Order: sequence, then C-alpha cells, then structure tokens
Amino acid sequence: MITSQIRRLIKPFLLVALSFLLIITACHNSITQKTNISTVKAGAASECRVIKHRLGEACIPLEPQRIVVLDVPAILDSLLALGIKPVGTAVAHFGNDEHGSGNRYFLDLLPELVLGIESVGVEGTPSLEKILKLKPDLILLANQSELAYPQLSKIAPAVLIDTWKDRIPIKENFRQIAKIMGKEKEGEKVLARYQERVLAFKSQLGDRLRSSEISIIGYHGNQFFISHNSSNYHQVFQDIDVPIKPILLKQENYTQISIEKISDFDADILFFTDYNNPSLHLYQYPLILSLKAVKNGRAYIVDGRVWEFYGPIGMNLFLDDISKYLLEGKQDPYFPRRG
Repeated sequence: MITSQIRRLIKPFLLVALSFLLIITACHNSITQKTNISTVKAGAASECRVIKHRLGEACIPLEPQRIVVLDVPAILDSLLALGIKPVGTAVAHFGNDEHGSGNRYFLDLLPELVLGIESVGVEGTPSLEKILKLKPDLILLANQSELAYPQLSKIAPAVLIDTWKDRIPIKENFRQIAKIMGKEKEGEKVLARYQERVLAFKSQLGDRLRSSEISIIGYHGNQFFISHNSSNYHQVFQDIDVPIKPILLKQENYTQISIEKISDFDADILFFTDYNNPSLHLYQYPLILSLKAVKNGRAYIVDGRVWEFYGPIGMNLFLDDISKYLLEGKQDPYFPRRG
C-alpha cells in the first residue's frame, strides 16, 4: 500500500525529471547543430571568396585550378594575359567550326597560348555535357551565355561578367576579371606594359595624322555595318590620339548600312574589317572604288577576327596590325595607290 503510494508520488517527479532531461538534450543538440553549420560556413568562407553579380553570387575558390570560360575576347584574353590557362573555353560564335578554326586571333596567330585548352562548344550555346566532363571549379561567362546560367551554376560556381550588356570599357573589364581572380597587381603590370606601347606608338606617329580622320566599316556576308561609338578599336584609336570620323562617334548601336550610304563613312584613312576570310568581293564594288580613301591608296582590308578583341592581348595585336598601315605605310594589294 505504502509502496503503491510512493510510486504514485515518485512517478510525477520522474516524468518531470525525464521531461527536463529531454529538454536539455534537445537544446544541446540544437546548439551543437547550429555550431556545426556556423563552423562549416566559416570554413567555406576561409577557402573561397563570395563574388556577387547580376544573376546572384558565387563562392569561388581562392585559387581555382579548373576554369571554364565562355567568352573569347573579353574573358579568355584577360585570363591568358594574367598567366591563367583555363581547362576549357567556348569558341567564337562566328568561327568556322566548334574546334576553334574561327577562335578569333588565338589559333591563327597565337596557337601556343591555347594549346591544351578543350573546346566546350560555341559562345552562346556551350555544351553542358562537355563542361561537366571537365569538372570545373569555376565558370566565367558573359552575356551571350547567361541563359544557361541556372544549369552552369549547378555544375560549378559561375560568375556572370556584364561586359557586353553594360559596354564595360576594355581596361575596366580586364581590371574586374583580375580582381575576381585575385590578380590585381599582375593586372596593373599588364596594363602598364600596354601603356608603354601606346606611348611608343604615339611617339613614332608624331603629328602625321593630326589633320586626318580615320573610319572603320565592317563587312560580313556581303553586308556592311558600323559599330557603336564605344567599340574596342575606337578605344585604342583614342588611346593613341588618332582622330576618328565624327559620324562614327555618334553611333549608339551596331547599324547595318547599304552600300549606297557607304560614302557617308569615307575618310582620309579607311579600314574595312572583313569577316569573310578572305575577302573576295570588296574590291569589286564600283561605289567602293570611288571612295576618296580607296583612290588615294589609304583604304585597307583587315582581318575582322583580329579586330574583334576585348582584352590586353588583343589590344597589343591590334597595335601590331595598325602599325603596318599607320607607321610603316603598307599598301593594301586590293587598293593600291593610284596616279
């Protein structure tokens, strides 16, 4: 009887004690779990850097080893200029094939720089399967590939660089990429070397073009077009103080023009950026042959792939190219000086 009463008295106490023990245990587990999550986050933060961009943010490795890039002129150029070789790259959207024969200037002029880099398809439509096989730890993309961002970000940390959407100037774009890669000092050294070339070019050029104007007309697929006023070559021509025809500086967008309007863009010196590789038609147009620059032997057909640059390597190749015409006086075989 007494035992029974004791049990009844003890039972509530045991229940309370058990409940208290469960509460303590649960609280301890909860605290432990939160501590582990916090520790994981702290550990991740010490091993990667958070990069915010328009489509979100990515925690990228401090020293990524397997980078895939999806833009040639603005991103691949910049990485190679910094001494960083990615494992994979997209090739030019106007290339002859996905294996790189149209990969702008690299495979034609600097094949050693891209030796061993795998193609992951064409800019704008990269192969997710090829990217996945490369096991990247960082993906860098520009605007033409942003529709694939949701899938790309599941493969590896992916960073969108708004080069083309925001028309970021070449040097600013390069500095942004150098910062993402933690290579700011190296980036400034690269730009300093470019600036030395600019000063040397200006010194050689002197005042010979002070009273002249240059113009640039694009030619691709039997169509003519004018680039916008902040185009890559405009930026370099302005660096070396070469006067650009004012009508070009008023262009806010890429504009297709008819051949009947081509005389509006005639100048003392005229460059045709030809993407047909090689041109078979430009010198056959009577309206082109009637242009002042053509008659004076100051019209030149240049390789559009070399002029489609957007990084330090491309800027230097561009200076190499225009030095042939502006410094060395090279004649174009299709447009020889007359009279």
